[in-house]
Amino acid sequence: MNRRVLIVIGVVVGLAGIAWGAYAWVHAQSHVSTDDAYVESSIATLAAKVSGHVVALNIEDNKQVKAGEVLLRIDPRDYEAKRDQARAAVAVATASFSAVRSETLLTRETTQAQVDEAKAALEAARVAEQSAESAVDEAKARLESRRAGLAAITAEVAGTRSGAVQAAKEKERFRRLVESGYVSQRDFDQSEALDAAAAAAFEAIQRRVTQSEREVQLAEAEVTSRKLAVKQARQRVVELKATLVRVESQRHQVTVKEAEIGRAEAALTQSKADLALADLQLSYAEVRSPIDGVVSRKSVEVGQMVQVGQPLLAVVPLSDVWVLANFKETQLGRVKPGMPALVEIDTFPGKVFHGKVDSISAGTGARFSLLPPENATGNWVKVVQRIPVKIRLDAREFGNPHTLRAGMSAVVTVRTK
Repeated sequence: MNRRVLIVIGVVVGLAGIAWGAYAWVHAQSHVSTDDAYVESSIATLAAKVSGHVVALNIEDNKQVKAGEVLLRIDPRDYEAKRDQARAAVAVATASFSAVRSETLLTRETTQAQVDEAKAALEAARVAEQSAESAVDEAKARLESRRAGLAAITAEVAGTRSGAVQAAKEKERFRRLVESGYVSQRDFDQSEALDAAAAAAFEAIQRRVTQSEREVQLAEAEVTSRKLAVKQARQRVVELKATLVRVESQRHQVTVKEAEIGRAEAALTQSKADLALADLQLSYAEVRSPIDGVVSRKSVEVGQMVQVGQPLLAVVPLSDVWVLANFKETQLGRVKPGMPALVEIDTFPGKVFHGKVDSISAGTGARFSLLPPENATGNWVKVVQRIPVKIRLDAREFGNPHTLRAGMSAVVTVRTK
């Protein structure tokens, strides 16, 4: 090979190097890239919510499952028994609540009826008392009237007696005169008639006096009887007042019964809550997939005894994956959410996936590590930190589920201009 050919080759190589250098410089001005990137996906780790033996297992590793699909069953017999006990407790509490409520209603109505009855009886007794007092006043008025009549008749007795005595004397005088012949027999007969009339009048007035005295005695007896009736009516009023007070005091029983209603209702609510908890625990005996995905990390077999909180398996939704690129902090000055990104997966060489910057982490990876660095200890060496950047891939470039798997390595390039 002569010198001219070598010179030509050197010139061509030099020009190619200059062109590549110019391209790399221009590309570096508008792109940032990192190979510290991995495919990520959400992982739903399923753990046992109840303890028991696994009686059925419907899954295998790497099997596609749908949301709501039963993956495995834990022996439900203990939880079915608890549910039946809770149902029985709800039935008992419901019956008790209904009985207490009915008894309270009956007590309230009975007490109100007794109160109304006692009030009505008391009002009737008061009316009877007033009537008895009025009857006493009337009896007293009649007694005074009888006494006044007796006094008037007694006053007439003296005059009638005087008239009868005078008539008897006149009769005796005329009898002697008749015997002597000084007056006629006719005059004597007239005096005798007058004497008989005066005697009859006196006898009649005496009978009237006796009758009036009896009427006065009857009126006095009636007054006494009416006063006794008033006393009895007043005693009846006192007794009915005491009865009303006693019946009114029974209203406290209604308050007690209403408190029992609240307690019975609370017991019913508690028993219903226990039943809901028993149903919930029974439903936990069936472990269902919360999402669509692929089963991974299965660590449970039929017949195994599982405990609450024990991890059983994981479900990975391959239909929703993204790339997490750990850029150097010196590369993120121009990176913003929404910028286009190119993703190359090591598993698929030569294939480029398109996406966009979704978000930038709030801290570096070292800051969120289990043991973050303590730069104030003195032994400090400055290290360029890396910050995770989430890249959302274009879903139109993949089938369902994704061909990508969580953990695959990738190279991410973000176009900043």
